[in-house]
Amino acid sequence: MVGSSLSADALRLCLSESQPVRNVRLAGGDYRGLDLSQARFEDVDACGAQFAGATLTNSHWRNCQLSDADFTHCVIDGVTLTDCTLDRANLAGAQISGGRWLRTGAAGLTLSQARLIGVSFVESTFDALTLTGAAVERCQWDTSTFLQLDAHAVTWKQVRLTQCHFESAVFSAAILEQCAFDQSTFAAADFSRCVADSTSFYQCRADRITFAGASLRKAIFSQAALPNADFGGACLEKANFNDADVTRSVFTGASLRYAQCRALQAAKASFVAADLTNANFDGAQLEGCDWREANRESIRPEDSERLAAQRWQPTL
Repeated sequence: MVGSSLSADALRLCLSESQPVRNVRLAGGDYRGLDLSQARFEDVDACGAQFAGATLTNSHWRNCQLSDADFTHCVIDGVTLTDCTLDRANLAGAQISGGRWLRTGAAGLTLSQARLIGVSFVESTFDALTLTGAAVERCQWDTSTFLQLDAHAVTWKQVRLTQCHFESAVFSAAILEQCAFDQSTFAAADFSRCVADSTSFYQCRADRITFAGASLRKAIFSQAALPNADFGGACLEKANFNDADVTRSVFTGASLRYAQCRALQAAKASFVAADLTNANFDGAQLEGCDWREANRESIRPEDSERLAAQRWQPTL
């Protein structure tokens, strides 16, 4: 791939032959507005190439170098990326639907103001990914890693992120509608002031995570390990904390009306001025908690018979 890049006309000729484009140099080339539908690229160097406004419908990219490439406002429908690198690539304003990104690596990738629908990301790594203002719907990330994720004020609907790892992720003021972060891990994540009603954090593990001021009605935290979390001022009405660990966490001023907190581990947690109306704390570990100004008397009475039945062990 040493030498000058293919011209747009030469690339069109290659594509007209209906054969995969292999081992060619597109780096720094100008391919803006081209129709690359159905194209197959393998071992292509397209670093710094200009694809703005191009149509990439059902194209396939394998082991391609796409760092610093410009895909702004492209139509990326049904595209498959496998073992590709997109460091500092710009996909701002792109329309991305369907397709699969497998083992994709991207540091500094920009997806701001982009729209993503039904895209699958598997075993991919995103460092300093920018999603500000992006709309994401029915997408799925599996076993992927996010470092320094900026998802401030994003709008996500029915997005699933399973067994992913987040470091320094920002979801502040985001709208997360029926999303799921099941079995994911977080370090220093910020979900403050987000709206994440009916979102699932099942079996999540987190260190220094904040949900301060967030709306988390009917959210699922069952079997999650969230010690030292900040839920101050959050709305947690009808949320599910069954079998979760929120040791030393802060619920100051939060609303836990009708929340399910059975077998919750909440030693030394702060419930100062919290609304606990009809919250269910059956079998919870609440040693050393701070209940000042909270309506602890409004907690649902413990079901002693049910607890006894759950703890009963048959005699051999």
